[in-house]
Amino acid sequence: MMNKITKRPEIWYFTGFILTIIPAFFMGMLIYQNSVNMPYWDDWEISLFLDKIYPEYKLPLQKWLAQANETRYLFPRFIFVGLAYLNKWNWDIRYQMWVSLALACLVSINVFRLTKWTIGESLLQVISIAILCNSLIFAPIQYENWLWGIQLIVFMPIACITTCLVVIYSNINRTTKLILCLILCTISTFSYANGMLSWVIVFPALAISKSWRWQDIFKEKWLYIPWIATFTANMAVYFYNYQKPSQTPGLSAGLLNPIESTRYFLSFLGTPLAWGINSFDWQADVIRNNIIIGTILISLFGLALFYLLKHINESILIYRMSGWFVIGFYTVISGIITSLGRVGFGIGTSIAPRYMTFSVYLPLALVGLIAVMFDDAKNRGYLGKKKKIITQVIIGILLVSFLGLHILTNVFGIDRMYWTKLERLHAKTCMVFVNVVVDEKCLTEKVYPKLQAAVKLAKLVDDKNLIDAKFVYSKKVQDIQGTSAVSTDSLGYGWFDNVNQVKNLYVAGGWARLVERGQPADAVLLTYEKAKGEDIIFAISDTRVERPDVVKATKNQVYLMTGWQKAFSASKLPKGLVTIKAWAFNTEKGTAFPLEGSQQIKNL
Repeated sequence: MMNKITKRPEIWYFTGFILTIIPAFFMGMLIYQNSVNMPYWDDWEISLFLDKIYPEYKLPLQKWLAQANETRYLFPRFIFVGLAYLNKWNWDIRYQMWVSLALACLVSINVFRLTKWTIGESLLQVISIAILCNSLIFAPIQYENWLWGIQLIVFMPIACITTCLVVIYSNINRTTKLILCLILCTISTFSYANGMLSWVIVFPALAISKSWRWQDIFKEKWLYIPWIATFTANMAVYFYNYQKPSQTPGLSAGLLNPIESTRYFLSFLGTPLAWGINSFDWQADVIRNNIIIGTILISLFGLALFYLLKHINESILIYRMSGWFVIGFYTVISGIITSLGRVGFGIGTSIAPRYMTFSVYLPLALVGLIAVMFDDAKNRGYLGKKKKIITQVIIGILLVSFLGLHILTNVFGIDRMYWTKLERLHAKTCMVFVNVVVDEKCLTEKVYPKLQAAVKLAKLVDDKNLIDAKFVYSKKVQDIQGTSAVSTDSLGYGWFDNVNQVKNLYVAGGWARLVERGQPADAVLLTYEKAKGEDIIFAISDTRVERPDVVKATKNQVYLMTGWQKAFSASKLPKGLVTIKAWAFNTEKGTAFPLEGSQQIKNL
């Protein structure tokens, strides 16, 4: 009997541990399933950097500090080069995605420790809050950042800030706390532009941490000199020869349009919980839903701030709430700056998925703040029997609403991760065919926004063998034809359904899959028959289409997006009667497989 009693806590601790790590494990599975070693837009800056540094391993400091948009990501560049070096100078963008996950895990550990220190030792309470927080930290709605290698830069500031909180709440001496926080804030600053916020939001918590009384912020004067000096040095280096990016509208657009900036700000805050009830259409109801949820979130944050100010002389309450406020203000101030700087692009940009890694931390902070407020109010006797019931009902409604919205948003994010995988594979196809077919639309939308630069970058990757891409050098499709696998449903790799003339263009369509991988084809190649057994590649498909009929025929939902279309000019074809064929392409293996059916057109 005694053995059963003593083992029970261990079982609960183990169960709690498993439950709290499920969100991280699940995100790891999603990254593994959907990541593609294909650089996208800003990722290409890394390739240029690696080209300059390899093989001499020497580069002036100003190159390491070089500005990219508004950011000087010195420390991420160390990571990029380190990963390339460890991989024998083969550039695999997926390793950077795993670093993003590792940084999120660090944030999770830091938040868990903050929870134990500030909310209580109740196992059920700590586990419940940890699960809620981890569901936000590892939320799939951040899909653009999870599957975009260079975006590990957006995970670094919050990792540094939450690590600062662990340092501040620890029992190490004050001098060590100061030194560690100075280092972490410097790393945050030179990782991503909004990392500079760490200097503003971390210092108050550090200053009052000696006794957790707000008056200490004025008494700890010895902290000010090194903090201000290091901050000034950071800013001097950061803004030395700083050039405002020409494509950004600047803060003036936001300041001159306060109402639109406010709407942008509220939409920015509400998006992490609103995406699941929105569509991709830029309509008024989409923004309205975001604004409503954003208004609720900032109102709850304001309520928590009011509660703290009401008990501003209570050191225990300050201790319990300060860390959560630091996390919350990270989102709020980031939202204000983003709103002022980006509203000139239009309010639609407020729901950009890349901003989610900033905005998810307001609801996370509210999870901790609401738990502390409820516990504190209960201990103070503010909640009589009736008030306690009412408060619990309100918290229950908020929790159910949060879970419902969060689940919908996660489902949406998971779907977008899969879609992103398909887009990256298609982009990789366009890149490996750059020596054969230059598809301007694909290259400029999915590889790099400037065509000539995109072609040059693709050839740099080919020349340096930077990534595992199988480049194609022959227009004859038979040179890359693979051995067809047998499909259990006898439908092969797909069908070339039709080709229709629309004004001065032809539009081809059908559906295609990769039998061996059990998923849609990475792209479809169009060929014209030059001679018997010799088909010449002249176009790559550029549009995916839903095909519920294929799902019904194959009895497999994964084939929903197997539909494809391609519009092409008659000038790409020889004159006369031309036979056109379509081929499913596997970009990872560099092989093509014929689709059933062919079409003939008379090209005059």
